[in-house]
Amino acid sequence: MHKPKIHIASLTGTTAILLCSGAAHATSADGATSGLQITEIVVTATKMGATNLQDTPIAITAFTADALDRTGMKDIRDLAGSTPNLVVAQNGPFSQIYIRGVGSNNVFAGSDPSSTLHVDGVYYARPAAVFNNFLDVERIEVLRGPQGTLYGRNSLGGTVNVISRLPGNDFQAKFQTTVGNYDLLRGEGYVSGPIVEDKLAVSLSAMASRRDGYFENIVASGNDRGTEDAWSARLQIRATPTDALEMILRADYLKDESVFASNQALLTEFRPVPGGPVDPVTQSILGDWSKVALDSPSTADRSIRGVSGEINYRISDALTIKSLTAYRESELDALGDSDATGVHRQDTLQRENQDQFSEEINLTGALGRLNYVAGLYYFDEHIDTYAAVTAFNLDRVTNPSPSVDTKAWAGYAQGSYELSERFTATVGVRYTDEKKEFDQSMNAYTLSTGVSLPTFPRRYLNEGRYKAWTPKVGLEFRVDDDLLLYTSATRGFKSGGFNFSSINVAQGFDPEMLWSYEIGFKSEFADRRVRLNGSAFYYDYTDLQVQSFLMPGVIDITNASNATVEGLELEFLARPFQSLDIGGALTYLDAVYDDYPQAPIPGTAPAVTFDASGARLNSSPKWSYTLFGQYTANLGDHGEIFLRGEYGWKDRQYFTVINEDLHSMAGYDLINASIGYTSRDGHWQVVVYGRNLADTQYLVSTGSFTAAPAGTPGDPRNYGVRLSYSY
Repeated sequence: MHKPKIHIASLTGTTAILLCSGAAHATSADGATSGLQITEIVVTATKMGATNLQDTPIAITAFTADALDRTGMKDIRDLAGSTPNLVVAQNGPFSQIYIRGVGSNNVFAGSDPSSTLHVDGVYYARPAAVFNNFLDVERIEVLRGPQGTLYGRNSLGGTVNVISRLPGNDFQAKFQTTVGNYDLLRGEGYVSGPIVEDKLAVSLSAMASRRDGYFENIVASGNDRGTEDAWSARLQIRATPTDALEMILRADYLKDESVFASNQALLTEFRPVPGGPVDPVTQSILGDWSKVALDSPSTADRSIRGVSGEINYRISDALTIKSLTAYRESELDALGDSDATGVHRQDTLQRENQDQFSEEINLTGALGRLNYVAGLYYFDEHIDTYAAVTAFNLDRVTNPSPSVDTKAWAGYAQGSYELSERFTATVGVRYTDEKKEFDQSMNAYTLSTGVSLPTFPRRYLNEGRYKAWTPKVGLEFRVDDDLLLYTSATRGFKSGGFNFSSINVAQGFDPEMLWSYEIGFKSEFADRRVRLNGSAFYYDYTDLQVQSFLMPGVIDITNASNATVEGLELEFLARPFQSLDIGGALTYLDAVYDDYPQAPIPGTAPAVTFDASGARLNSSPKWSYTLFGQYTANLGDHGEIFLRGEYGWKDRQYFTVINEDLHSMAGYDLINASIGYTSRDGHWQVVVYGRNLADTQYLVSTGSFTAAPAGTPGDPRNYGVRLSYSY
């Protein structure tokens, strides 16, 4: 069977049915639906137009809005359960994204994420701006492996692309209400349609959500953790004055006063904690991660907003020019009880005001057998930080308040040339030049008197310049219409930076570098009723930036010498008969430090070091797998119902370089399920969903700077009913 081609011009405004939707049906060239065949999957990950996933030589997992609705996914954390080798940890409101073991727990000003988030092509620079509800999206693409050639600021481990639904000539509207346990109430909706047919279209979407805390605080003076209190809105205006010109203006705003889950006293594998907690109240809840014992109330206030303008102009059939201009602001004000106990020992105040401007211009097109993209990228960021770690037991406040200015530019080009009908070669290169200016203002003073300690306050300026070439070479071989083989070598780069809490004028850390070597295949068989994709990769990872917490308000960031990451990934999707879809993934990941002879031991100040060579990288489970099944029944005049179940398991993960059991999470599994009904006309839908149905207690990160060993637990069992009306 010959595969239909995807034409770039016809993609605009079209929602692709992607891998995890389950209920997808394949559409033939004449528009007829074959219920036994798996649909084609359309992605735009290569920036060279729309391609079928099975023809794209990159490891990608993709989701549609329909998939998000059916599974109850609401933000980037929920993607981890269905994406091979994706782990999303967190430190309060700060995200920590790991893809294939490549990520960072350094979320503060002066450093950048190793694995990134892009929304409609715009890079979100700060980890505090990542946890946003998915709102009116067309699809989400998770790209695994370094994106060192094409994506904004370099993505060392990979990137998550969120693509919004574009307004067009068709009037569309959807209104949705979700009610769940913990008194969850969420309302969402969008309206989209033409103002002037074929010329001007607009969409407006909004969301508001409230929920009680997942984690009950047993200390009366504190408050519960894991609450939700947020609202957001987004406006899109799309103008197409001619067939060749498209202009899109986007604006979005998020206000979030949720109190995120954060470090609380824990007992890993229910064994005694050396030294023990410091009070009987905390002692009483050890082993029960559904409760916290925190004497001080925690508060958080995030405001995230931005505007972007996208212009696409088709100069000819062989050349299109695109400009993407964006400005964003992120404000965070968070106060938390950070000692993880019911004793009044330590609070942490974190304020971060950030703004960023970016501009990207690229050319894409085709010349005979050559498909190409070339462009320029500019990024300008300013961050003001104010942090105050108050140690009540020491009568001391540590107060780092640096400002960081970053300016970066890059030029890139990549082309894919069809050597023959079966062979295609890809060559790309990117040059990056970044400059960081670090202005430290550091104070430490006695809490009771407000008098600065000896040698404080301190003020100094520092500057770093980081340059890199990041090439890519690849080869793909189309064995037949249903089997693609590919191999690639890619270099990734992450900028160096500075330790936001350091008083050392000479401080700073070098860039991370990574060479990735990957082979893979994408296949379909049994008349396109079975899809099997796989990849094997080897990373040569050098100068890793490793952060360790030494004492309240003091962290250490060093460059580990090198590490090796090896892995295998298999993903499958099958339709044994028309009403049933089954799928899943199996991953193996061996991510270890090769040479790290002087790793700092967390919780020791001055730092005590040890030889961490051979230790596993953070958040890199050795084995993991997922399975899902979805049954869809057509009820004729009575509509359609579906039943979906998901199961996922992850191996042990370590959260510090020391690789001790106390700061790790043993293997655990999660079970999700949903059942839904759609009316015959497609307007009404009701979905009953449940996530973590077995109420598994698990950790996404740990902290070594607290009075008792502590960690951040994942979400407990949550369930609800979602009612929606679409037009």
